[in-house]
Parts: sequence; structure tokens; C-alpha cells
Amino acid sequence: MSRVLAGAGVEVPAWAIRVALGVVLIAAGALHAGDAWGWLAMSLGALAAASPWVQLAWAAMLSLALSELTQPAGAGTWHPYAVLAAVVLAHVLASRAAITPVRARVELRIFRRPLIVACVIALTSELLLALTLWERGRSHPTWAPATLVAALALLGLGALLFLRLFRRTE
Repeated sequence: MSRVLAGAGVEVPAWAIRVALGVVLIAAGALHAGDAWGWLAMSLGALAAASPWVQLAWAAMLSLALSELTQPAGAGTWHPYAVLAAVVLAHVLASRAAITPVRARVELRIFRRPLIVACVIALTSELLLALTLWERGRSHPTWAPATLVAALALLGLGALLFLRLFRRTE
């Protein structure tokens, strides 16, 4: 693989990270432009990209999640999966934008490891989301075992991520 494709030595201005963050959040918010949460996500995404307060990106991600909760969803609809993937990507971009000075230049390889971890998290979360939405679409009076397994798997994933972060801080 060439050095350019591997990202070694390729630099971009740090403001490009903020622009990419704004594009991702505005595009994800546009999926729900019909409700107030979608408009709020687009507004906060634009503010997070254009202002020094990149922390507004997490408020935009929260409004995207709340917007998704207001929509009817099934396992066959693509909106929840697209919003989840956008939120994971926005989290990676926002965390890098928060620690990078705006006038700096950054190498693209700083995104390699976080994107690999984010892809693993996103794929696992997408599978759990599909299972949960499929279970939600079935008619039954009580919780099905598959929903319980999905919830326990999600809690386990969160615990593993927490332990990984806890080890890094020691």
C-alpha cells in the first residue's frame, strides 16, 4: 500500500476536522429535519463546527438520539442505523477537534486507531440495534429473551470500554 493511501505523512489543516464534524452532524440532523430535535441537531452541529465550543457536538449527538426516539422504527428502516453510524463518526471527529488547536496541521494517521475502535463499536452496536428493533416489532406481552440478551450485551460492551479507559488513566 502506498504511503498516501496509508495516510502516512498526509497532513490537513485542523479546521478540516471541524468542517467534517459539521458536515456529519448536519447530514445526520437532516434525516430528521421534520421535527424539532433534527433542527436542533443541525443547529448545534453547525455551531460546534464554527465556534470554539466543540463540546456542542455532544449536545447535537444527544438531540440526534432523542430525535430517533420520536420516530417509529423497525428492523427494516435504515434511519436508526445511519444515525448511529453518524454519531459514532461524529464522536471520533469531535474528540480529535477538542484536543487539536484550530490553526494546527494534523496527519491523517491520527485517525487510524480511533476509527478502527469506532468501527468495532459501531458494528457491534448496529447488530444490537437490529436485534432490538426486530424484537420490538414482534407482538408479545413480555420481554423476550433476545431483548434481554441484547441489553446484557450492550451493558457488557459498555463495561469493557469503561475498563479499558480506566486502565489508561492509572
